[in-house]
Amino acid sequence: MQRHWPLSDLRGKNMRDGVAEAVRSLVAGLTFAFLMLPGAASAGDMANPMAAPLNPCGDTSQHAAAPPAEAPKVMTLKEAAAATGVLAKMTEATKLAGLDNPEVDVGPLTLLAPSDEAFNALPQGIREKLLAPENRALLTDLLLYHAIPGLYPTERLLKAKVRNYTISAIDGSALEINKRMKTGDIDIAGAKIVRSDVTASDGIIHVIDKVLIPPAVLAALNAPPAVEPALVAEGDQ
Repeated sequence: MQRHWPLSDLRGKNMRDGVAEAVRSLVAGLTFAFLMLPGAASAGDMANPMAAPLNPCGDTSQHAAAPPAEAPKVMTLKEAAAATGVLAKMTEATKLAGLDNPEVDVGPLTLLAPSDEAFNALPQGIREKLLAPENRALLTDLLLYHAIPGLYPTERLLKAKVRNYTISAIDGSALEINKRMKTGDIDIAGAKIVRSDVTASDGIIHVIDKVLIPPAVLAALNAPPAVEPALVAEGDQ
C-alpha cells in the first residue's frame, strides 16, 4: 500500500535530507583536503592512536629540545680591571702589595682606579719609592685609599642632596666628593672620573685621572732618608 505524504511533511523531509547530504559532503571535502596537506597522517596512522604527532615541517621524528643559553659570566673586579685595558699599572701595584688574594672577601667595593696615564704622570722619584720593596706598607696604604666599602655608582653619587660631601675610604680616610651640576661630572679628592660604572660581581670601578696619595704617605715618601750613625773605629775612641 502506497503511503501518501502530506505536502508539508514532504517539504520537511526533503529539507532534512538536503541538510544531511550537505553536511556529509562538507565533512568529506574537509577530510580530503586534510589528507592532501604535506605531512598529513595516512589512514593507518589515523587508525593508530600511538602514531607520531604531526609537526608543521611534516617530519614525524622527535627533535631534541635546544639547551638553554648560558647566562653571561660576570667578571670579578680583577677581571674587569684587566678588561678596561687602561689599568695595568693599578693591577701590578695591587699584586705587589699582596692585595689581589682571591681568598680574602671584603664585601662589595667601589674602586677608584687611576689609569695607566695617571701612574705615569707621577714624579719618577715618587713612583720608584712606591714600588720599592721596602715601601710595601706605603703602597698598601695608598691603594686602600682608593677603595670605598659598598657600591657607589655614579647615579648614587649624583643623587646626594648636597653638592660637596665626603665618603670614607676603607682605611677610614675621608674622600671629598664634588659634583659639577652643569656638566654632571664628579671629582673625587681632586681626581676626575674618566670612565664610570665598570661593574663586576664584587664591586664597581670608576677610572680616575689622578693617583690619590694620602697625606701621611706623601710625607713619608718626601722625607729625607735616615742617616745611619757612622761607625767609629776602636782606635779613634
